[in-house]
Amino acid sequence: MRNIQNLQLEDYIDILKRRLVWVLVPGVLVWLVTFFYVRRLPNVYVSETVILVEPPKVPSEYVKSTAVGTVQSRLSTISQQIMSRTRLEKIILDHSLYVERRKTAPMEEVVEGMRRDIELLVNKSDAFTLSYRAQDQALAQKVASQIASLYIEENLKARSEQTEGVTQFLDTQLKQTEGKLKELEDRMSNFKIHNLGALPEQQSANLSTLSRLQMQLQAAIDSVNRLEEKKIYLQRMNSEFAALTKFRVASTPSQPSSVAEVPAVSGYGDLERKKTERDALHRRYTSQHPDVRKLEAEIAILEKRFSESKDAVSRGAASSPPEPEGDDSDYVLAKAEMQSQFDVLEKQIQQGRQEQEKIKKEMLLYQSRVDLVPRIEQMQKEISRDYDTTRQHYQSLLGKRNDAAMATNLEQRQKGEQFRILDPASLPEKPAEPNRLRLNLMGLAIGLAFGAALSLILELKDSSVRSESELALLTKLPVLISVPFIGEPAPPEPGTRSSEHFLKTFWKRLGLSHSLSTPD
Repeated sequence: MRNIQNLQLEDYIDILKRRLVWVLVPGVLVWLVTFFYVRRLPNVYVSETVILVEPPKVPSEYVKSTAVGTVQSRLSTISQQIMSRTRLEKIILDHSLYVERRKTAPMEEVVEGMRRDIELLVNKSDAFTLSYRAQDQALAQKVASQIASLYIEENLKARSEQTEGVTQFLDTQLKQTEGKLKELEDRMSNFKIHNLGALPEQQSANLSTLSRLQMQLQAAIDSVNRLEEKKIYLQRMNSEFAALTKFRVASTPSQPSSVAEVPAVSGYGDLERKKTERDALHRRYTSQHPDVRKLEAEIAILEKRFSESKDAVSRGAASSPPEPEGDDSDYVLAKAEMQSQFDVLEKQIQQGRQEQEKIKKEMLLYQSRVDLVPRIEQMQKEISRDYDTTRQHYQSLLGKRNDAAMATNLEQRQKGEQFRILDPASLPEKPAEPNRLRLNLMGLAIGLAFGAALSLILELKDSSVRSESELALLTKLPVLISVPFIGEPAPPEPGTRSSEHFLKTFWKRLGLSHSLSTPD
């Protein structure tokens, strides 16, 4: 076996000259086989269509679309639907595609082959190219147009279903939240009705009412105290009048001075009436009110007159003994008036005490309301917090639902994002496959490579010495003299064709024995 590591460029050229036939023959044979095979391949035409992704006609600042997702994700979903066996099988049957293949292969393989013939290429974010390969030009154009229409229809359908689904979901959530909000409103209403008067927002009114009741109670207590003092004073006057009466009966005929007692007692009733009116006005007005000041002045005048009359009676009784009178009518009238005033005082005192009890009960009621405010306020805060949270959630859902309804209406009017055919499916004029020139060149290159490999193998197996350098390398001795090849190849035998002579020479160089028979 020869060693090719020490070969020079001239050696390779010499090998190529010697083995040229071995290189050319396989190359030509492989090229011929490739040529005839490529000629029999059917033409494949590709029809392409460009689909544009149109943005919404209404800006998103006005109507926000609920159909979310990128174009790539939506195309992937639509492709899965269109590439399903049901869709593709219907297209195959409608256009009578793959007739020969359907005779020998099941429908699953035919559908899979059609999937490989459909190609989707996303050019940019706003356009994509759809192509279909077929052996017929018009058929390729027709199928590409139908598939493009399916993409447009499925996009509209998918966006419409997505927006309607969002709207239905928000409607359901809105109804549930509305029911919960109504329940909380009823709960709040019942709570306020049940705790009416003790609500936190009524605390200032309760405190004001409680303060007013305390003032009324104090005024009632003062009024009863004054009435008690008047009662005591009247009792004392009654005792003095009784003593004067006994003195008048026991003495000489009555003196005119005793008659002055009657006007004094009579003026006492007017004084008490005006004091009662003043106390009533004090409950409504301050001491600076004109009516109050007027009554105060009248009371002062009456008290002064009553005091002067009382002093005059006392002086008259001390200076001269009373003269008994035959007629007791003045005495009876004076005594009856004093009893009447005493009864009026008793009744007023009783009414004053009853009013005190009433005011105290009202004060207890309002005080209990004030005491309950912290606990009721905490309960109201819990209900109000739930109500406010639910109400805010309801308002948010209501806004989202309105936006979703507008987005759905936008999609139904086809004003949202759409697929539009920018470049219709073309009628291919020349086949896209096969590239016969490239296949033939590839076949020729493969044949020549095979022939070169075969020549290299034969050269490696050849042990002949063909140059002085190989001889010196083999014997490790210097070459003194070289004799060139003098002989000539033997001429072909008579009657032998040149082709047979060529084959004999070819097989001899292969080192094989081969015999050719000459035809008779």
